[in-house]
Amino acid sequence: MTTRVAVLDYAFAVGRVRALENYLIPYQVFREAAEAETAERALELVSDAGKFGEDLLLVENADQLDRVLLKERMALDFNLEELFLEKPLYHAYLAADNPVEMSSRLEETENVFIRDYFRLRLDLANLKLFLRCRYLELPEDRLAESFLAGGRLEKKIFQENYQAGFDEFYQLLRSGQFGELWKLATEHLVSRESLAVLEREIENLSLNYLRQARQITFGPEPLFAYGLARRHELKLVRIVLAGKFLQLPAQFLRERISQTYV
Repeated sequence: MTTRVAVLDYAFAVGRVRALENYLIPYQVFREAAEAETAERALELVSDAGKFGEDLLLVENADQLDRVLLKERMALDFNLEELFLEKPLYHAYLAADNPVEMSSRLEETENVFIRDYFRLRLDLANLKLFLRCRYLELPEDRLAESFLAGGRLEKKIFQENYQAGFDEFYQLLRSGQFGELWKLATEHLVSRESLAVLEREIENLSLNYLRQARQITFGPEPLFAYGLARRHELKLVRIVLAGKFLQLPAQFLRERISQTYV
């Protein structure tokens, strides 16, 4: 007989995660790093604010950066594997990188916080798919083939409005949590032919949801949220520092920097 894990059993793990949260990098640091005069200065800002070894300060190009970030991701996953007391929840954490995996695992995921996060990400993935298909004027079949089940936005909403303009579809979304995202994303797509703002706002909504875990005293939810917050942080580090190595304009980097967990 399997022993049921109680939320209090996560007391040590949550304490460990709360300590690690103190090392997460604030949004403003990424903004400052994006505007730094040199890549070396950007590296210093990120390294001083976060929890990285000296390897990061020795990075001289984007390839070396990728190797350091991969090492950090592997260490994160290893650490969380030890802290999660329920292996299915650890596997759910790993699946949160991939909308297809989230869709397939949704029904077997019992934790309400994680299930609702999966539903949110599936809705966001379908909105992104819909926007790409409409902008590229792809046949409606492409939407139907790639649509992911499990979100709260029903498939028929997208199908029935496939020929609608961006503003018309906004009217359907404006009163919900996706209205502002759609408005900002479509305006930027039309004016700049870029999905950068959509990607940024997807992360903003996701992190806004995950921050709820900071109010949970015991349980697996703080572990799940911290793991995804740290993964998101590593992505921001790559965006900013790789961009500095490539001498990309600060404005280009700023518009891709989403909010952070702290």
